[in-house]
Amino acid sequence: MKKNTLLLALALPLLAALTLSSCNNKNKKNATATGSDMTGDTVTIPAMDIQESTDTMSTEGDIRGGEFAAAPGIKTVNFDFDRYELSDATQKTLQDNAALIKTHKDWSVLVEGHCDDRGTIEYNLALGQKRAKSVRDYYVRLGVPESSVGTISYGEEKPLCTEETDACWSQNRRAETKVKGK
Repeated sequence: MKKNTLLLALALPLLAALTLSSCNNKNKKNATATGSDMTGDTVTIPAMDIQESTDTMSTEGDIRGGEFAAAPGIKTVNFDFDRYELSDATQKTLQDNAALIKTHKDWSVLVEGHCDDRGTIEYNLALGQKRAKSVRDYYVRLGVPESSVGTISYGEEKPLCTEETDACWSQNRRAETKVKGK
């Protein structure tokens, strides 16, 4: 009986240590599996830090209920690969969009962020949100009421083009501005 108790006393901590150490690697991502079906530069896409904004542009418009639709005169803007910064051409387009939005005080505005299908789902959702937020923040700087502009990211879920070419991917890297009447 003493032998069994002693054996159990030694085996139990050893079993617990083995169990805990084997659980340690379950949530680690396999680095070779992440890029196995990717092409070109996409294997080297770094993780993106998402940080909450500390500026005054924090009150988003309500995007619930009703259908948002494209409005005549409001243009879609495109982004460079793996970027969410606004180029000079993009800013000019957004200035024209903002001027039109400001003339329609009854509009609620939704900025949709989109990506091409390279990268992980999580990465593309985060990048799409950063694209939508950069457009929204620019609209607010141009005088569009921040409480009337909301954002959403679709990541790679709503592509305009499905071919695996640079021309197609560039069409999918976009932010669309949609509106609905109040």
